[in-house]
Amino acid sequence: MATITQVDIAIVGGGMAGASLALMLAKFCPQLTVALLEQHPPPDFQAALQLPSFDARATAIAAGSLQIFDQLGLWPQLREHAAAITRVEVSDRGHSLGAALAAGQKPHTSFHGLLGAVVENAALGPILYRALHNTLVQLLSPAQVCRVTIKAEGAQIQWRTGAEAPVQQLSAKLLVAADGVNSPVCTQLGITTKRTNYNQQALITTLGLQQNHCGTAYERFAESGPMALLPLPTRNGSPRATLVWTCTGDEAEEIAALPEEAFIRRLQQNFGWRAGRIARAGRIHSYPLSLSLADEQYRRGVVLVGNCAHFLHPVAGQGFNLTLRDCYSLTEIVADKLKAANYRANSGIGAVDILQAYWRKRQRDQQLTIGFSDQIPALFAAPGFCARALRQTGLLGLMLIPSLRTSFVRQAAGLGI
Repeated sequence: MATITQVDIAIVGGGMAGASLALMLAKFCPQLTVALLEQHPPPDFQAALQLPSFDARATAIAAGSLQIFDQLGLWPQLREHAAAITRVEVSDRGHSLGAALAAGQKPHTSFHGLLGAVVENAALGPILYRALHNTLVQLLSPAQVCRVTIKAEGAQIQWRTGAEAPVQQLSAKLLVAADGVNSPVCTQLGITTKRTNYNQQALITTLGLQQNHCGTAYERFAESGPMALLPLPTRNGSPRATLVWTCTGDEAEEIAALPEEAFIRRLQQNFGWRAGRIARAGRIHSYPLSLSLADEQYRRGVVLVGNCAHFLHPVAGQGFNLTLRDCYSLTEIVADKLKAANYRANSGIGAVDILQAYWRKRQRDQQLTIGFSDQIPALFAAPGFCARALRQTGLLGLMLIPSLRTSFVRQAAGLGI
């Protein structure tokens, strides 16, 4: 492939956010030239998809996000590797009161009768890249970005394929930073980030269950912290689920060090028996939790998406879904500008007015979703009678008030905006 030196849009970071945005631009803005720079080597598109039974991280994809993937033609492939979420049960440990939220209560709360689906990352990544392989997106991989500068005409990117390789130049009218938390691009451009440390760790593992989960996802609020149990596809005849268990640092270290049998006992004690008996657990991964928000998500010639724009608490499963909605809105704004009779693609893809329009469109959804992800775990982790009473009142409201229940479902399913 000949070396490219100029594109309309350059996306730095080929993770799920960057790859998804590239697919959207290829689908809805085919007249634009797009480059995707990813630091890791490209995947083998011809290799058969081999998925482990355990120890795989997974992503909860809300109904609104499934609609986006459906527009991209990816739902048939995703469905083969997805476990449907048709019901969410919310409960508070030590109290019998809880709330069950089901898809299909009203047609506009679901996608084909689903609140969402859970897909293992080992399947999601290859599906995105195989789809990219069939587009005109220029995949530059491996690509280490050395330097980024913003000039009047756009972004200038210096990159190379390895430490000893020669530096290459790429110019773009719009630079999209999608290179994750602690983004090197943001650091180079002086874009700062505010962080809230939750002083918690997320323990993530794959569980084997004795009974079928039947598409139910569980949100459980225990004394140690919020827990989420999400359905996974059955593998080798074993029903499976992915666990996200938030704990304080010391407790997380102790729990993660337990032998499998002792870990399952501890988990069963905290989570209860709503999902039946837990038969086995895979390797436990531990991650520190924080809320990270960029102080600015755009400036002339630059826009941020994904974890470098906002990194959320995982227990509510909102981070990637918020990112997909951001990417979809950005694509819509650009596509609308391209349709305007007085607009030329080479005159301002990175113009401030375009990016301001994008931010205005996304601000409310971001505020609601970030607040939802930030406050819900804090409320349910809080000790004391008053906090417990407020939690129980909220659960009772979800049970008894249909409009509140529908609003909660729509927000959780990514359909609230």
